[in-house]
Amino acid sequence: MTITCIFAYRQITKLDVNNEHVSPLDDLLLFICIPAFFLNGIVSIIPAFLSHNGSNIALLVLEVIQVLIQTPLIIDGLRRSSNSKELRREKPGRELLTFLIVCNVAMWIMQTFEVKSHGLQDNRYEFYGEELWTIIGHLCVPLMMFYRFHSSVCIVDIWKYAYESAKH
Repeated sequence: MTITCIFAYRQITKLDVNNEHVSPLDDLLLFICIPAFFLNGIVSIIPAFLSHNGSNIALLVLEVIQVLIQTPLIIDGLRRSSNSKELRREKPGRELLTFLIVCNVAMWIMQTFEVKSHGLQDNRYEFYGEELWTIIGHLCVPLMMFYRFHSSVCIVDIWKYAYESAKH
């Protein structure tokens, strides 16, 4: 997803900037969720590091990096439009946006079911204790789930409106 975000951003910058339709609410909702990824990453890396679990560390770092790259993509993409017939015909980056929509929805669904399954307890429960990890989880996971859902909705808006003229 990180690589796709980078390539999608490069394609979306080919579109024209549209300052007429700017929604600060979408920006605010995205930014509110980012600290949850940082908090979850920090409190999850510590037990993974102590148990020498390199794959978990890599996944946590990549998740934070992906969110930090995807958020500017969404913010910029919501402010783009296609004012020329050539851009409306080519639709640069639309297939990459489709992939990001599917991935964000899949991650949202995965996190929804992951929260409800008690068999996935890992070393975080042992390190922090069940009570503290439950509190941390109840602080972070709903915001992380909301970020995935809201990101997919915003990317759908980009997919639909960025390839139309600004006057539409």
